[in-house]
Amino acid sequence: MRRALLITAVVLGNAVVQALCVIPGLTPAASLGFVSVLAGSVLALVAAATAVVVFVGAPGPVRPRVLRALAAVVIALVVVGALSIVSTATLIPALLIAVVIVSPAGNPDATAWSGLRAFVWHPVRAVLLAMLTALAIGALVVGALLLGFFVTGWLGSFATWVIVGGVAAVLVRAWARLAVRPRRVRVG
Repeated sequence: MRRALLITAVVLGNAVVQALCVIPGLTPAASLGFVSVLAGSVLALVAAATAVVVFVGAPGPVRPRVLRALAAVVIALVVVGALSIVSTATLIPALLIAVVIVSPAGNPDATAWSGLRAFVWHPVRAVLLAMLTALAIGALVVGALLLGFFVTGWLGSFATWVIVGGVAAVLVRAWARLAVRPRRVRVG
């Protein structure tokens, strides 16, 4: 219950920061104001994603999990950002792969391959979860666009980030649990 409350606080805190970044109404430009707001937004996103990955992970030493989760989130953000600039068609597959790879980083025994190993350890569940994740990401993209059209400004930003953060936390939890090696059952 405590972890759920912490994750909720992280999601709501990030949504507030993202909504505050919209209030000045700055347009994308090479101005100090816009770059400052963009930097604040990205830092809040990295901090929130790292916290969610750590909170959904299995209990264990905190410092290695935080450092591993932070590194995974930053690398995933850079890769997904670069791919989305190259082509918007790569956005959903890149986000899917990022969720699969980054989610287990909060587990104490996680490696760089833990997320992908879920497909070996639990093939049917991993494929079904990958399809569900891709559908959820697609629905979130459409939902964010619709909220941007119909609910504008800080309120639309807040609502978007609450919904995206909540769905992302559920997906990260599912992938983190799936990336744990199955226990061997001894018979006899």
